[in-house]
Amino acid sequence: MGQDKALMRAGGKTLIQIVFDRAREVFDRVMVISDIHEVFEGIGAPVFKDIIPFRGAMVGIVSALLHADTPYVFVVGCDMPLVTAESIKCVVRAAGGEDIVVPRMKNGYFEPLHAAYNRSCISPFLSCIERGRRRKADVYPYLIVRGIEDGPHFMNNGRSVFTNVNTKDDLENIGWAFEETLNADKPGLSDHEAENQGNPKPGAVCVR
Repeated sequence: MGQDKALMRAGGKTLIQIVFDRAREVFDRVMVISDIHEVFEGIGAPVFKDIIPFRGAMVGIVSALLHADTPYVFVVGCDMPLVTAESIKCVVRAAGGEDIVVPRMKNGYFEPLHAAYNRSCISPFLSCIERGRRRKADVYPYLIVRGIEDGPHFMNNGRSVFTNVNTKDDLENIGWAFEETLNADKPGLSDHEAENQGNPKPGAVCVR
């Protein structure tokens, strides 16, 4: 696209602001992992750099885990502005000790940038990165992965919450889908829910 996707605007907000606002509906603490930004205007969250100088989602995920102080971290991409509080909570509530809890599409593929990761992933992730195997699927055989089947909980106004922005046309096409929910006021997880679901806080917005 020739632009920084995190700072592209839709519905009057930047993509990073939209995703951050949705994450804050669920999590008390949110952090941002970015290898190109040190701060985001209007984002009340710490921004951390990748721990090693390799681009890729796996590096961003393990960076989030190393900066977190909780058993789980929920990771979402900044280029997924249709994400909803309900889609996040669907993954969070399913976390029960597995290494990864991740949505599985109808085509059988996983959506790793809308998933919960346990700190148990740190060592296998670092090992794969060291060996140059930086695709997220490379690490799945070494971990306990729980897939959540695609369904209505992963929809937003008739569109998949996993829709990401790669082109200007993408941005224009999804603009109508989330305008009505940009300022929605929805409750997050209760203390009881958090305690019983492994308390996978904080969330991490991965900027790539």
